Amino acid sequence: MKAFMCYTDFPVPADFPNYLHHSKFLEYLRMYADHFRLEQYIRFETEVVSVEEHPGGGGRWRVTTTTTTTDCGGDSATEEFDAVMVCVGINSHADLPSFEGQDQFTGQLTHSSNFRQATIPCSAKYRHEDSL
Repeated sequence: MKAFMCYTDFPVPADFPNYLHHSKFLEYLRMYADHFRLEQYIRFETEVVSVEEHPGGGGRWRVTTTTTTTDCGGDSATEEFDAVMVCVGINSHADLPSFEGQDQFTGQLTHSSNFRQATIPCSAKYRHEDSL
C-alpha cells in the first residue's frame, strides 16, 4: 500500500494507485531524487564489493566498490564513510541462502521474490502447492 511505501517527508502523489506497480514505484523514487537533488550522490552501475569497519575504529566504515559498466571488470575504489545503510528489498537481486541439510531436501527451493502473486507466470506453478 502506498502509505507504507513512501518517505515521511515526501508522500506518494494522491493520483497514484494504492498498490503501486513497480513502474509507478520507480517513478516515485525518481521524483524523490529530483525533489531533493540526490542524483549527484548516487552511483549507478556500481557494485559494493565489501563493507568493513575501519580498523582505527571511530565508527567509520571502509567501502570497496567496482564499476559494472564493462564485461572485463571495472574500476575498483575504496572509500571511508561515517555511516552505511544496507537497503534491500524487492528491488534487489535475490540471494538464496544455503543451510545445513539442504542437500537432503527433495522439494523445490526458490526465493520469495519469485512468489509474489499466483497470477504471474513464474508464480502460477505454485498456485496449488504448499509453501513454507
